[in-house]
Amino acid sequence: MDHIKQGLGKNPVLYLPSHRSYMDFILMSYICFHYDIEIPGIAAGMDFHSMFAMGTMLRKTGAFFMRRSFSNDELYWDVFREYMYALVGVYHIGVEFFIEGTRSRNFKSLVPKVGLLSMALLPFFSGEVSDITIVPVSVSYERVLEEQLFVYELLGVPKPKESTKGFFKALKIIDERFGKMYLDFGQPISVREFLGEQGTASRLKRSTLGAHLQKLNKMEIELVKNLATEIIYQQQRRIVITTFNLISLYFASQYYVDASVNIDEISRGIVSLRNMFEVLGAHMATDVNSIKHEIIETVEIHSNIVNFKQARLEFTQVPVDQLAQEIDVSRLKAHALTPQTMAVAVPSMALQLYINPCLFWLARPGYLIMAAMQLQKDQETSKRQGAVDGSYKETIGYLSKQVQKLDEIFKHEFIIASNNREIEEFEQNLKLLENYGVLDISKTGTITVKHNECSRSVLAALAPFLCLYYQLAVTLNKLSAESLEEFSSKTILVRVQKRIESMLLENSNNLHVHPYCLALDNLNIALHSLVQSSYLIRNRETGNFKLSGNKSLADLEMLLLELCNLMPFQQYCHNRIFSKL
Repeated sequence: MDHIKQGLGKNPVLYLPSHRSYMDFILMSYICFHYDIEIPGIAAGMDFHSMFAMGTMLRKTGAFFMRRSFSNDELYWDVFREYMYALVGVYHIGVEFFIEGTRSRNFKSLVPKVGLLSMALLPFFSGEVSDITIVPVSVSYERVLEEQLFVYELLGVPKPKESTKGFFKALKIIDERFGKMYLDFGQPISVREFLGEQGTASRLKRSTLGAHLQKLNKMEIELVKNLATEIIYQQQRRIVITTFNLISLYFASQYYVDASVNIDEISRGIVSLRNMFEVLGAHMATDVNSIKHEIIETVEIHSNIVNFKQARLEFTQVPVDQLAQEIDVSRLKAHALTPQTMAVAVPSMALQLYINPCLFWLARPGYLIMAAMQLQKDQETSKRQGAVDGSYKETIGYLSKQVQKLDEIFKHEFIIASNNREIEEFEQNLKLLENYGVLDISKTGTITVKHNECSRSVLAALAPFLCLYYQLAVTLNKLSAESLEEFSSKTILVRVQKRIESMLLENSNNLHVHPYCLALDNLNIALHSLVQSSYLIRNRETGNFKLSGNKSLADLEMLLLELCNLMPFQQYCHNRIFSKL
């Protein structure tokens, strides 16, 4: 913060926090006030403007309001673009907005929205200002205030409309315990230094144009996208991994092999995980000197998800009757899930939300383990057929290509693009897995995967997403087989949720299904990913989907099925919960 204060006044400042809760901008303003930094102008959704009295109060504390979507309203685009141009070029106290555009309901970073950032950088591209300082801010919560609301929204419960009455009604939630909140103000990014000569190349041409005529060209938009990716990358590197994040990860890895755990086993497990995350470079909040006290305290804070019963950690059951009263299933956005299904899904999905922040660090090591498992299986088959061994270099090359392939499939799910750091990160992950005894590669290229606490924890974090993409691919192929030329987003979501619910109710093992497959936000992200990867085509006029023909979705389904089959878990369905309902 002292470093940021020293640079204030030299050029415009953009504060770009991660967005997980409505508390984010309140905390930002409080921290700026505490450090005697002027509270920045804050971009807020028009929803808040319509709140009785609150809209006026927010405006007086620096908020300016914008539509959630500009759509094709060119006049609104032009007016707001010039407004942002003036804010950044002339405003003296900084501007704050969320580059993800909205709160992440699944506690993972979202694909950056570059519209507002592009507008904010126009004064730099036009030469109005010599530089712009960007401050990436990471906000982490031990427990998010909107946690239950987010879980319900992921299952299809409509988001409640913001209102002053609702705000005061919700204040009673503050009586609950939410633990600690962490803010990390990252190293400021100089736009001029990051973009280099390319960023100033067109300044002379732009000098004759007024602010209202300034628009970015294709090259500049690509530069903005690269900068946005770097901001998201820096935000995630500074997210604090809490004790409950580690408990969630360890508990899931044991639960999937049908093993219960006590506090001593949890202590050993999360100390091991903490060490692994530190090697990866993550910020940790776990104090190993008082580990058992921290576990007891954080489990109490999250008693709505897990609790100790007879000294063993287990899911907290959600009463079916309570859900039946709280949720009107006829208003769900997709399939009308039964209260019984939701009773199983709610604690499981809530737990996964606290695993998700770890995936920035674990996704690529997970891809590497999966690629290694595939190769080990292929090598074993080849040996039975009398094939000759390869070399260490060939094995490394194969693993690298497979990691890139999986990275491409899940690139919109886990935003870990790292601006040409992929080779360095691959080598670090390979060394990490070798040091932890997960991978062993001989000089002849023979690979051995050993499943231990490290590998199971990494794969446990990825497994729900692997299941989700597999079940979505199965559903899409079934829809296509029904001779439907196009299918709407709602049709897909209803069919997936209906399929998952029936599989969960079957209460069988090895179905490659997880309650997280019901999460609508993630299903929509997966659909977008399949469009970007050319497995699907989206009709811009109707918004409907169809198979592209460029890539085989059936091949993708087979690949995902193979990976699901290689997972070292007995089950993903929470049979013990079902048996108690």
